[in-house]
Amino acid sequence: MKNEQVALVTDILDFMVHDGYGLRLNVFLKGCPLKCRWCQNPEAIDREIQIAYHAQRCIGCGKCLEVCPVPGAIVEDNRTRIDRTKCTKCLECVDACPGTALRKVGEEYSVDALFAKINRYRVFFESSDRGGVTLSGGEPTYQGAFVLALLEKCREAGIHTTVDTCGYAQYETIKAIAENVDLVLYDLKHMDEARHLEGTGVSNKLILDNLKRLCEECDLDLVVRIPLITGYNDDEENVRKTVEFLKSTGNINRLDLLPFNELPADKYEAMGLNWACGDLKTQSKEDLLALKEIVEGYGIEVTIGGMW
Repeated sequence: MKNEQVALVTDILDFMVHDGYGLRLNVFLKGCPLKCRWCQNPEAIDREIQIAYHAQRCIGCGKCLEVCPVPGAIVEDNRTRIDRTKCTKCLECVDACPGTALRKVGEEYSVDALFAKINRYRVFFESSDRGGVTLSGGEPTYQGAFVLALLEKCREAGIHTTVDTCGYAQYETIKAIAENVDLVLYDLKHMDEARHLEGTGVSNKLILDNLKRLCEECDLDLVVRIPLITGYNDDEENVRKTVEFLKSTGNINRLDLLPFNELPADKYEAMGLNWACGDLKTQSKEDLLALKEIVEGYGIEVTIGGMW
């Protein structure tokens, strides 16, 4: 695997204490084959560089309007600022913005450059229980060759690695990554194929088949997670069917229930998108505990919120 490969990264968050063990650096890769209606990271769906506009940070200086080479791509409306049907993403406006109202979404990293950034945190990783780096997104397997090369360098340096995946990829890609990572976080959105297709744009068949094969063929530290979407998959029937599937594999004994997150509304606005789930509220503590009790009844270890 050659280190000249590059990937787009939307964000790197340090000193995180979830999505894996210990103290972690979370790297969010850009690009995802799913189109989940509730996506928590809409800036990471598209595989191309994009522009985010934060209206509350705009000082109205007009610099973006002055430099934009495309007539009508920058509008005087302070709320929207960009006509995304005309914008060519030349980034002239981003470079001219004196503040942070306009921001480039997606930074290109080589394997060596991203590893160098990760490696700077090694002393912090080593001071916590299996601290390390978590690759998320977007979908890490969407840039599988890059991820494999990065995992190889981390392994050589003794850095604990975690990959958070939706499981929608060719099995060969999923397996290769799983065999070179220390922990796999595997999301299951819905057990009903029609409902999964409705919510994500793809069938769940490949996702479930991949998970079953991984359990049969690989010796993994693996945790399944259900991102709970209010009124979509947080009912007792879906949770029971999910747990019954996990039990059928014979190798999965840990499950995370992830409560619905109401915060991404600002991200959608910044990307010029409408959020289909903007009116949903997170599950109550009582409802979460009831689902937790159901899972525990099957003899599976369960946490709420992904913090262990």
